[in-house]
Amino acid sequence: MPIVALANQKGGVGKTTLTTHLGAWLSRQGQKVIAVDGDPQGNLTSWLLNGDLDDGGMFRLLVVGDPLRRVVRPVGGEWQLGLLPGNFRTGEAMIFLAATRKPFSTVARSVQPLGDMADYVLIDMPPSRSAGFEELLFAADYVLIPTQLERLSLEGVGFMAHAGEDLRREHGRGPRLLGIVPNMARLQTIEHREQLEALVGVYGPTVWPAIPLSVRVTEACSYGQSLFEFAPSEPVTAALAKVAERFLENTRGRR
Repeated sequence: MPIVALANQKGGVGKTTLTTHLGAWLSRQGQKVIAVDGDPQGNLTSWLLNGDLDDGGMFRLLVVGDPLRRVVRPVGGEWQLGLLPGNFRTGEAMIFLAATRKPFSTVARSVQPLGDMADYVLIDMPPSRSAGFEELLFAADYVLIPTQLERLSLEGVGFMAHAGEDLRREHGRGPRLLGIVPNMARLQTIEHREQLEALVGVYGPTVWPAIPLSVRVTEACSYGQSLFEFAPSEPVTAALAKVAERFLENTRGRR
C-alpha cells in the first residue's frame, strides 16, 4: 500500500500536525495506518504517545536489527493506527549507517515492508539537511508537501517538488508529488491570499485546501489528542478533514 512522505525543506511548516491528523482520520475510516517518526526531534512520537518516552524504534530497526513487528507500537491501545517511534537516536542511526558505508537503499529496504502491514504508511520527515533525509525519502512512493504561505517556506516547496525527480535520475526510483497543503494559513491577510494565488498559478490542482492557523492545534498536542477528538467543531478540524478526504481520493487503489 502507498508510502507517503510528508516533507518540506523548511522546518516548522506543520509536517507533524498533518501526519497526525491524516493518520487519525484515515484510521477512523477503517483504514489501517502506520505512522513513521523520521525526525530526530521525535515530535510525532510525543504527540501520538502523549508524552510517553520510547527508546527509539527507528534506531532499533536500523542499527540493532529488531523486526518491524517488535518496533511498531499501537496508538491508543488499538492497531488501527500504529507508530514506528523515533527520537534523537534516529539521527544517530542515520549517521551510523553513513559512517559504516551501508548502501543508500538500506533505510528504504528496512521501512518499505511496512507497506505490507497497513493500508497507508505516513512518514513524518526530518528537515531536508538532516542526516538520512534522502535515504528515508527514497522509501516513499509519494511526497506530500505542507507549507506556510510565506516566502522561505514556499522556496522549500520548489525544492521538494523536484526531489523525487532527482532521486529517480540518480537511483532509478523516487516518490512522485502527491499534493501541496497550505498550512497555518491566514487568508484574511493580503500576503497569504497573494501567496496562495501564486502557488496555485504554478502548481494548479496539486494545491490542496488550506488549513487555517489555530491555537487549537497546539492545545490538542498538549493533551495527546487529534483535533477530531479535542475540538471536532472547529474550522481547523473541518479543514483537516477536507485535506484527509482529498488524500484518500488521490491515493485509493494506488501504489
